[in-house]
Amino acid sequence: MIQIEEYKNTNADSKYYGKYYARTVDNPPIGLTELAEHMAEHNTPYSQGCIKGVLTDMVKCIRHLLLDGTNVKIDNLAIFKAHIKSSPANTLLDYDIATNVVDIHLTAQATGHFTREELTKAKKNITYGTKTRTEREAERQKPEP
Repeated sequence: MIQIEEYKNTNADSKYYGKYYARTVDNPPIGLTELAEHMAEHNTPYSQGCIKGVLTDMVKCIRHLLLDGTNVKIDNLAIFKAHIKSSPANTLLDYDIATNVVDIHLTAQATGHFTREELTKAKKNITYGTKTRTEREAERQKPEP
């Protein structure tokens, strides 16, 4: 179940300064070992060690392919892509990779049965995080610093 918590925009330069928003509560991530253990518990003939070995090799191969410029699609989950953030140049001759490529990052685009629509349907299962409504209201009543 997805959990949220409210937070106040404290960026004084924002036109939405002082407004409240929600963000997801990040549960501690699980690693390959925990994922392999979880998968092994789903009536599979493969051991946790075997599953972890396959997953470890998969990660290594996905990284290699992404760094080689190949997008990787895992059906019904996501398409993983390397993207760049680039600053402009006045002319084509002025464009320089070392100067104009600002950042390279990884993106994941939902695909197959795992769509934005499915994520939107999860909205009915969103709950508040670990704070009670009383605790959240008390925080809202605190005077501004």
